[in-house]
Amino acid sequence: MVDASVEAQVAPKRSAVAAILGVLSVALLGASFVWAHHWGLQADTLVIAWAVATVGALAVSIPVLWSYDLWPTRLAIRLAKTGLVGGIVSIAALVLAGLAYAVGINPAGACGGG
Repeated sequence: MVDASVEAQVAPKRSAVAAILGVLSVALLGASFVWAHHWGLQADTLVIAWAVATVGALAVSIPVLWSYDLWPTRLAIRLAKTGLVGGIVSIAALVLAGLAYAVGINPAGACGGG
């Protein structure tokens, strides 16, 4: 049988990971937009790292926020919300850039080209 206090101690660690991944997701998305016109290994690596950070932020923060088994602290909830918001902002920015591109605006065009 697992003691509830042991589970409660896990939540802050998970939520800190969620927050780090959320912030990393937004930062990597910004870097991906800057390097979007460069084709090659560096741009591909940035996009892959962004995708992993975004999925990770959402995958870690959602269970922390909606789990009745973890009993997260206020700090854990705040950190998990930071991760969730980072993941959502990152996906929303990607959708917005896709919509802008669909109407003829080049989101990566402001960086001066390759």
